[in-house]
Amino acid sequence: MTITRKELFRLGIAGLATAAATGGSAAASPAKPAEAKKTHNPQQSRATLIRNADILTMDTKLGEMTGMDVLIKDGNIAAIAKGMKVDDAEIIDATGKILMPGMIDGHRHVWQIMNAGILVKTHAAKYEHYQTWKERTVVCMTPEDFHLAGYVGGLLAIDSGVTSVVDYAHGQHNREKAFAGARGLIESGVGGVFCYQIAHSTTYGPGDTISLAEASAQRLAPPTEEHYETARMLRDELFSSSDSLLRFGIASSNGLGRHTMRQTKTEFDRARALEPFLIALHIHKQNPVPPEGIYRNISDLYKAGLLGPEIHVSHGVQMTDEEIIMLRDTGGMLCATVMGEFPYVEPAIHGKARKMGLPSGIGIDVNLALTQDYFEHVRAALWNMQRSEEYARIAREYEPTDLLDFATNSGAKAIRMGDTTGTISVGKQADLVLLSTSRYGFALAGTLADRVFSFANLSDVDSVWVRGTLRKQNGKMLNVDWDKLKKDMREAQARIVRDAATINFT
Repeated sequence: MTITRKELFRLGIAGLATAAATGGSAAASPAKPAEAKKTHNPQQSRATLIRNADILTMDTKLGEMTGMDVLIKDGNIAAIAKGMKVDDAEIIDATGKILMPGMIDGHRHVWQIMNAGILVKTHAAKYEHYQTWKERTVVCMTPEDFHLAGYVGGLLAIDSGVTSVVDYAHGQHNREKAFAGARGLIESGVGGVFCYQIAHSTTYGPGDTISLAEASAQRLAPPTEEHYETARMLRDELFSSSDSLLRFGIASSNGLGRHTMRQTKTEFDRARALEPFLIALHIHKQNPVPPEGIYRNISDLYKAGLLGPEIHVSHGVQMTDEEIIMLRDTGGMLCATVMGEFPYVEPAIHGKARKMGLPSGIGIDVNLALTQDYFEHVRAALWNMQRSEEYARIAREYEPTDLLDFATNSGAKAIRMGDTTGTISVGKQADLVLLSTSRYGFALAGTLADRVFSFANLSDVDSVWVRGTLRKQNGKMLNVDWDKLKKDMREAQARIVRDAATINFT
């Protein structure tokens, strides 16, 4: 019997209702997450041999290789050599194509794909209402909407060559929606970390009248016991397998510039007790600067002893050198959203941070408002640095491999996955992207890194493997009905926009 995505979602919601009725002791879904994810990996019992590829390894010891074979076995890279012969392996002819590591997106709000285009960065006056849009939209999205957004958002990441993503899940304001969004992302087959934000205590919905100040206060309120219990349930019921493609993480609440350091310490201690793979933070400079005793910056976290090796900072554009060192020396990480941050006052800090030894990556951030072509974001890692004389001097020392590094090797280290992904190296996960070079305009000359950084785009992504499972081949996602998904998205978008318009903010 074949179970459709929608039927699987309904089974999951029924299980969640059972769990809630029994105090959270029951499983959230009849299908355990490890079992569900095994269905994504039917090929792992059979080896795959990618033959005669030009390999951009992003491994400093290996460099670039021409006309080499890569053997995938049990989800990992088993061998790299020339002219390998392997019995009973699926053969992929990669002659004339470039094989590179799957890319890393260290900060993306996956759920926002549901309303892509409603707001865009190129319409600044409209985009200024982003928070109000969010306060209207999240309460009008159903659990099934979040499930669809997680599923489509994960598929779009894979389609663009991104095999690991940190989903800063800050729209799922109740338990049912959090589980639905997480399940959708799991079912997409993308790897990375699902970071559930312990925030939002909304009481309003379509048709209601509420002051904008109260709606904002609910969005910015400290986490409740229900948030921590939801996080625990997500961890135990969806992310308990050590072999999961997606790991469990927590995104901090909206406390920066608002919550006391006492509240913040309680939140971090409670979050750490849940043993998340990452604790993700939004860090922005506060203007005006709040008084002492309010959570203001990385320095405050450092003084309170709250930094550590699971701390993953997004943005951080105005961190001081001392704060970069604090984050580095406590084992933390950084993700710059280089295209999303381009319009703002300060340029992205990724180049300086990496030069100072802080693992640094990049991410899309608001896929609501920016292109899904991840190569454009990789190039923005260079363009953004030109906005500062200091950062431009750093960039002048770069070669294209240094820039691709933010989306591969350094990007993997910046989400605590540098030991398992980010390079094409024997023993690492087979997170791989095969690029066609046949398109007119894909340069024929130069190093592989030159050609990929300057000329590759989404249309060149021929094949994608996530931990050895082929998810895209010959330019098409496998087992994905885009026409049906677009129809579902269009219908959901129209309903959400209609319902959001009925909320009256006074």
